[in-house]
Amino acid sequence: LFPNLELVAPSDWLLQTLAIADRTPLTNEKSKSERIVSPILLEVALQYESKVTLYSGEDLTVDPSLDLNGECDFFISKHARKSVMQAPIITFVEAKDEDFEYGQAQCIAQMYASLIFNEQEGKPVPFVYGCAVTSGEWKFLKLEKNKVFIDTKTYYLNEISKILGVFHQIIQCFLD
Repeated sequence: LFPNLELVAPSDWLLQTLAIADRTPLTNEKSKSERIVSPILLEVALQYESKVTLYSGEDLTVDPSLDLNGECDFFISKHARKSVMQAPIITFVEAKDEDFEYGQAQCIAQMYASLIFNEQEGKPVPFVYGCAVTSGEWKFLKLEKNKVFIDTKTYYLNEISKILGVFHQIIQCFLD
């Protein structure tokens, strides 16, 4: 999905935060999400502070009859610092303990729901990205015209510059 990926150097703050997380018990989904996933996404969001908003733990209710409702771990919207969720939603991150397949399935459902949400809000986008995370492994997806594309590459936490590069490429394609 990202053949011309440019590496993005992490800040000292992010490196220190991840080093501290590495010395603490990461025994469940919540601790991994708070100590690893959230700092990485905060780093990305802060670099685009005037253009995007990072949301965590928000409910996205599109169509309960299709099970397109529920809490999203993280998502990014193309709006600067909005306290209320607004379209268009451009990317999701679903953190799972160690179940990649379930995380991917849940992320795909959220991506599909966001395309509908964006359309309902009058801010359609041609595609949306997602990411399933087990804290150490990051797998990116793209949903376009009801087709899911799964990146053949798995990104690992020790490749933080690549993970940041992917998020920067995702955000840039919506800003151009």
